[in-house]
Amino acid sequence: MEKKGIKNIEIKSQGETMIEIIDLHKWFGEFHVLQGINLSVKKQERIVICGPSGSGKSTLIRCINRLEEHQRGRIIVDGIELTNNIKNIEKIRAEVGMVFQHFNLFPHLTIVENLTLGPIWVRKVPKKEA
Repeated sequence: MEKKGIKNIEIKSQGETMIEIIDLHKWFGEFHVLQGINLSVKKQERIVICGPSGSGKSTLIRCINRLEEHQRGRIIVDGIELTNNIKNIEKIRAEVGMVFQHFNLFPHLTIVENLTLGPIWVRKVPKKEA
């Protein structure tokens, strides 16, 4: 059975665009997992990305956060194009969150302490405000 990635989807939104993906392509070796993805998500809009295991859902989200590098296409988040410019990547990562499918909490910390680690360390929010 041949594995298939996400192919030629196109979703357009009305209103102020928060995330725009234009003709996105990503390969893992010979496997073309993201094939010509076009996606537009407006502010306050929520979308669901679903598909079978191995179809490229996590890869797409990891590309949006630049945890994976795509080979072709453009990703624009809040008007900032994600290129190899580390300042742009850091700025977007400070604002865009992601919950991993398999995540690990620090067992020696409370739930609140686990939840406030990101704001304290990434955004430099004072502990009392986090």
